[in-house]
Amino acid sequence: MNKKIYFHADDFGRSKIISKNIYKCIKLKIINSISVMVGFNEYYFEYIKKSRLINIKLHLNLTENYPSSSLSYNYSFFKLLFLRYGFKFSFHKEEVKKEIEKQIIYFKKKFNITSIKIDSHEHVHVIPWINDIILDLKEKHKIIELREPIEKYYFINLKDFINTGYLSNIMKFLIIIFLSKFHRKKKGNLIKSNFTGLLYTGFQNFDSIKKGISLNKNNSKTLEVLIHPGYTNNNEVNFFKKKYFTYYSSDQRIKEYKIASSKKIIKMIR
Repeated sequence: MNKKIYFHADDFGRSKIISKNIYKCIKLKIINSISVMVGFNEYYFEYIKKSRLINIKLHLNLTENYPSSSLSYNYSFFKLLFLRYGFKFSFHKEEVKKEIEKQIIYFKKKFNITSIKIDSHEHVHVIPWINDIILDLKEKHKIIELREPIEKYYFINLKDFINTGYLSNIMKFLIIIFLSKFHRKKKGNLIKSNFTGLLYTGFQNFDSIKKGISLNKNNSKTLEVLIHPGYTNNNEVNFFKKKYFTYYSSDQRIKEYKIASSKKIIKMIR
């Protein structure tokens, strides 16, 4: 396969251990693309700044508050989605815009870059009014790329349909497709890569990765393959809310780390 494949890890910077585990996969020359969360732990930022071979993006975060966040509310994806219909929407919109700009400016300064690529934690940037904010900031902050987290539908095994994780991801898949219908057309020139990894987020395996790559083999665009090798352990339990610690410390995260540090994956993307 001649097309460029980015084997991508989200959540770099969420904690020291999470970043350490992602960085191990980078050193093995398997992970070649990351998105960075700002405001948490920057220990491994300097290691990344020295590596010009890594594709790097801002992992815009509006749902996991960090110590210096300017957000006064604890938002979730659905809270952000339905704010549009609340009587205090203008206040929330201005607050969210301020936080988005804050993260963009900090990220660009930290990594000494003039233009920026963006995706988001829990895919909040697909929410239409948040997508609009990002598009409005495109020229001001030289935003050159935005993730489109939509992939071709597939399943690996009929057993997937009794997997609550897979069924939940199908719902996310459908919601994201629906919300994308309300995005402005000018978003199109920011979509530089095809994407795979949403349907098996939380339990990626070699078969799902191979299938996602295969479905995109005839497309000339770059392909971003999402995986989550960044995991933490009990040494960092106090740095997370309970639901997020459960997510970041799960056995599945460890399994995805093993996949992302396996030479088998290198053979798969050649």
